[in-house]
Amino acid sequence: MQTIRIGYIRQVIVSSIFFMSLMMVAQGTSIPMVFAKDKELSPEIQLDLLIRSATKDMEAERWESAVQNFEKSMKLGIDLPGEFHFLYGKALLKTGSYTFALSSLTNYLTLEGQEGKHYEETITLIVDAKNKQDEEKRRTTESHHHQTKAAKETEDGMVFVKGGCFDMGDIFDTGENDEKPVHTVCVGDFYLGKTEVTQKLWVEIIGHNPSKFQCGDCPVERVSWNNVQEFIKKLNEKTGMNYRLPTEAEWEYAARSGGWKEQWAGTNDKEKIGEYTWYGFTADGRTHGVAEKTPNELGLYDMMGNVWEWCSDWYDNKYYEHSSSKDAQGPSEGKNRVLRGGGWRSKDKGLRTTDRNDFIPTSKKFSDIGFRLARTP
Repeated sequence: MQTIRIGYIRQVIVSSIFFMSLMMVAQGTSIPMVFAKDKELSPEIQLDLLIRSATKDMEAERWESAVQNFEKSMKLGIDLPGEFHFLYGKALLKTGSYTFALSSLTNYLTLEGQEGKHYEETITLIVDAKNKQDEEKRRTTESHHHQTKAAKETEDGMVFVKGGCFDMGDIFDTGENDEKPVHTVCVGDFYLGKTEVTQKLWVEIIGHNPSKFQCGDCPVERVSWNNVQEFIKKLNEKTGMNYRLPTEAEWEYAARSGGWKEQWAGTNDKEKIGEYTWYGFTADGRTHGVAEKTPNELGLYDMMGNVWEWCSDWYDNKYYEHSSSKDAQGPSEGKNRVLRGGGWRSKDKGLRTTDRNDFIPTSKKFSDIGFRLARTP
């Protein structure tokens, strides 16, 4: 196996950066642009740059960013040092990719053996990854059991969601400041609409269809938060029920299949988002019928994409700093209301289960904003 001479490479890098820095100063170009030239560097130098960048990400606990840099390294097509597999496996473990973490950490042991300087820590990480992998399998089994139970308890298109506690917020370190800090929230049992409210139901209750994309089985859109309150009031009068909008905490808990560590509703694989929803790359510029894609583990459809969904909470970008830990209801006042889940225009970042958005409660101008009903048992 090829041995990468780190010390020599660093000398070359320092010399190269010094030379290019002088050239850029002469040309009035900023020094950070050095890295725009990395495609001209040898694969070995690019590897060293990427590993050092990933290591800094790990020190700052930017685990997703570290994984991305390691994956770029793997595409260089050269032999990787044993320590690479240790670092990559550790970063994968932190992002919840337990199977791949086990593979990478095992590769490290195969290459370095007991003489490797990370041997003891690697053994500890492997045990941790295996335990978490087993726990994930156990929860998957329980989820399928709960999903079957929920199907039996569905009433009027509502799915029963068993309450619990979870870590709410930017658990993947891929979000914005308003998704921080991660904090523990407990929610009680509740019902949530299996689908977004359709135009058909809206017309039945309100009498007219405000949607841009007219389609009975498509989610109603171009409805303000205030419009939704009027709809819910009339629906409750007609049915004698107590429908409402979900709280932001309930919404995230349900989108994550009961508080699981899911980056998107139903999956952690960005390549599989299209199996679960209509969004920027698959929507063809419009909404689509509800329940045409795969549901998440609770049996909830379109928890991301199709239309953004109003929540009951007022929006505060710093609310997570002082959120209640039990049945969080959001701030007592504000200017905008919370939106969750992304819509047909959204790209993958806006579809994340932890992503937060907000909008004026009186506005109904957008064709990618709708809602989903909730109900307390």
